[in-house]
Amino acid sequence: MLFKLSLKNIKKSIKDYSIYFLTLVFAVSMFYIFNSIDAQKSILELTSSKSDLIESLIFIIGYISIFVSIILGFLIVYSNNFLIRKRKKEIGLYGTLGMPKRKVSMILVIETLLIGVVSLVVGLIFGVFLSQFISILTAKLFEVNMSEFKFIFSYNALTKTLIYFGIIFLFVMIFNVLTLSRYKLIDLLTASRKNEKVKFRNKYVTVISFILSIALLAYAYDLLFKDALIMMNSDTTKMIIAGAIGTFLLFFSLSGFLVKVISLRKKTYYRNLNMFTLQQINSKITSTVISTTIISLMLLLTIGILSGSMSLASVFNTDLKENNLTDYTIRVFGNYYIDDMASQISDYEKLENLENEIKSDEFKKYSKDQVLYTEYVDKNLEFKDVVLNTDLENLRKEYGNAIAIDYKLPIMKYSDYKNLMNLYGKDVIEINEDEYLMLANMDIVKDVLAPFQKSKKGIDFNGKHLTPKGDIIDIAIENFNSSGNTGVIVINDNLINDLDIIYINIVGNYVNTKDVESLEENFKNYVFINFHRYVDASFNVDTKTDMESSSIGIKAMLIFIGLYLGITFAITSATILAIGELSRASDNKNRYKILKELGASGGMLNRSLLTQILVIFLFPLVIALIHSYFGLREINNLVVVFTKVDLTSNILLTTLFMIVVYGGYLFITYKCSKGLIKNK
Repeated sequence: MLFKLSLKNIKKSIKDYSIYFLTLVFAVSMFYIFNSIDAQKSILELTSSKSDLIESLIFIIGYISIFVSIILGFLIVYSNNFLIRKRKKEIGLYGTLGMPKRKVSMILVIETLLIGVVSLVVGLIFGVFLSQFISILTAKLFEVNMSEFKFIFSYNALTKTLIYFGIIFLFVMIFNVLTLSRYKLIDLLTASRKNEKVKFRNKYVTVISFILSIALLAYAYDLLFKDALIMMNSDTTKMIIAGAIGTFLLFFSLSGFLVKVISLRKKTYYRNLNMFTLQQINSKITSTVISTTIISLMLLLTIGILSGSMSLASVFNTDLKENNLTDYTIRVFGNYYIDDMASQISDYEKLENLENEIKSDEFKKYSKDQVLYTEYVDKNLEFKDVVLNTDLENLRKEYGNAIAIDYKLPIMKYSDYKNLMNLYGKDVIEINEDEYLMLANMDIVKDVLAPFQKSKKGIDFNGKHLTPKGDIIDIAIENFNSSGNTGVIVINDNLINDLDIIYINIVGNYVNTKDVESLEENFKNYVFINFHRYVDASFNVDTKTDMESSSIGIKAMLIFIGLYLGITFAITSATILAIGELSRASDNKNRYKILKELGASGGMLNRSLLTQILVIFLFPLVIALIHSYFGLREINNLVVVFTKVDLTSNILLTTLFMIVVYGGYLFITYKCSKGLIKNK
């Protein structure tokens, strides 16, 4: 009997359950999809390094899933609370008819269980099919062959989804029983007669709040523009607190201003149901100012995470070939760089040892076309010496400490430069005794150095004045996963006398490319075992495959984690807004009934309702978009130091995503709210 009654209640309230059911299906699908990555390994042809990257990704996703499940658990309980509130009168009638609370609680438990089972099944079906696209995305990210692609199903993701959501639904059932036990019968029966009180604030309080909000937001933006977000210090805390309170006060005062401004335009204010609509909007924002602030900040996180992760991921997908012109780079640190390590071998001894080593038969078993080149420093030549004085101050203001203007500028022999260019297959530029070349490929560095290069002012070096030859040469001189050459000066060999060595580099290619992974592993072992004898110092080996794997790994992490958290926050924000609007529509249906009795047409009521929902949905989104634009612009100033990427460009893509999610929830909210106010 109780089961049949529960089933009948669900069928009768199917429209009321639509938002709740949609949220559950979304949550289950997303949870399964992002936890099914473990199944990708079995169908992808992965190298050991890429397999390790997926293992790391699975590990991180696992921990993030705990955080996501807590958010989704809160969301499901919050959504379920709306259904309980709406059905107070129905539950009260059960009590009036003599049904004990134990049986009423059992009805709610059965309903929760039925909805949970159906949403789990539907969500998992969607999740399984959509996870096939994740397989394609994973293969694309990890650049592997999908010739063996087949339909996949993750038992691990299924088990985890069932366990996590089983626990969530258990909490929902307990919550329902506890909630019901606290209600008195009289409260349940009279719940539909209790309307939300319309609150009006004193105009002076509204004005003062608005002025304070502008002042606090201005202070927060001022700190933001002074690198508070980047520096992560006490100013960062001040900026976040000021921004959050400023946003709260903005929502607190904005509705009052909206009503006041429009009320001054009498024709507009008294046209159709505008007066009623504005007062409803004012009441809604006034009574939900805290939740609206939290939603706006959640949307800020959503936009920031999605835009930032997608933009940064694109960085690691570009310029890999341009920055990995050889198979490997061995970088040996000079004593100037590691003088605290007290090396027993002088830099010039190291240089001689390495020159002999790369000529050995043992080394040539692994490498061909290798080139050894040395980077020197002169104590009188710094980065700021090749930047125009007029640009130095702007450089300090724009980037602060992000660019070290006092660091010693590396110097390279012209003969080493020629050998490198020949290895890379690039044109060699000839220079005279009184000329130098500048090599750099980091975008911001090139932009800073270019005016000085074009000015032909030149530098003084070892008693000789040298002028720049041509433009800055855009070239990488070692293996790296982004453009990292911050500037190297090339001068004639005979000008380099007794300079300190900072790096001795060896670049080259492998003897074959048939089994690069195995050859590279043996080569690294050989280098690490033998080079310590020759250099007695620190060194590292960076390879093209290392850079590709690192780039792929970071890119995959950013995309998967960004999507996972971004979608979670977006769904959470939209659901809270939708549930709030449905609750208010249910509470205010008597007001709409009175308006209809006074002669308002159905079209007027629908337009009023739609306007209210649009404003409530768009207010927090617009504020979040403004905050995120300026926040991402400042982060972009830091990122652009290392690579040219515009984080703000992806706000448009993220906004379109938000419109789709918001649009879906807004449409369903409007349809359900319209049904509620028409319900007799």
